Amino acid sequence: MIDTLLPVLPVVLLFVAGFALQKINFFSSEAIVGIKRIVSDIALPALMFKAFLSIEASSSSIILVAAIFLTCLVMVALGRFIAPLVKISSPYFSIMMGGFEMGMLGYALFLALYGSENLGKIALVDLGQVLFVFFVLMALLIKERDGVQNPKVLVKQFVSSPVIIAILSGLILSFFADRVEVTPLLQSLSSFIDMVGSLTVPLIAISIGYTIHIDTGNLALSVKTIVVRKILALIFVLILNSLIVESLLGLDRMYSYAMMVMFLTPPPFVISIFMKQSDKKNMDYVANTLSLETVISIIMIIAAAALYV
Repeated sequence: MIDTLLPVLPVVLLFVAGFALQKINFFSSEAIVGIKRIVSDIALPALMFKAFLSIEASSSSIILVAAIFLTCLVMVALGRFIAPLVKISSPYFSIMMGGFEMGMLGYALFLALYGSENLGKIALVDLGQVLFVFFVLMALLIKERDGVQNPKVLVKQFVSSPVIIAILSGLILSFFADRVEVTPLLQSLSSFIDMVGSLTVPLIAISIGYTIHIDTGNLALSVKTIVVRKILALIFVLILNSLIVESLLGLDRMYSYAMMVMFLTPPPFVISIFMKQSDKKNMDYVANTLSLETVISIIMIIAAAALYV
């Protein structure tokens, strides 16, 4: 456990530093919004571009992407079935069952644990849930918020997202990367993208630590939600790793580690952004759940890295 903790310790310390800065109100709320926008619109797209540029895709990759997409769908469906059993009436309970916060958390922890040389592997694992978030989760959120589903809004969100543009650009160029001559100019551009992408981990860690707020008064609902989600996630990731990643596709063990990291991350943070902001009861429930699960996820991912070998 100690050997596993040491590589990820700098990231954990950044989370702690962000939380400590919150206690002294170091940043204004506008500054935190600005930092997150730098991450989401500039630093993270640069990281994602390099990740998908180095992706090791093949025809069998479609099976993995489809399996993860379908698993997210099943988790949401199970959430709707389980909600009455655990006596949670919020529609966001089932929504929080599917999808994973990779961009703002998973990549940071995976890179700390397994190194940037495996960036392409986590990118391939991430692709199925990215498609799920943009085409299913967003549709559910917009329908819950506005009462209607507008395909034009979903398409606009998809094609205008800097992260999606970076992913598609990286994927397309990955098919030609081996045939392109590396010139000094390309090396300089690559170094620039690496430099911008390297901002992702520290800025994400500090901003997440800064925005963690856990309301102990409404803890029961959040705890029940997290317990259900983590149980489902662990069951599905072990099944997928055993039957698909290792047996059917025969992929490198690092893909199984990437799957474990992804499935242990919290629900996508975008949920709190696309909710009806005037719905205070559900806003508090979702915010509390995301904050608490972020802390639990970090602990579980470190533990899984030590035990799941």
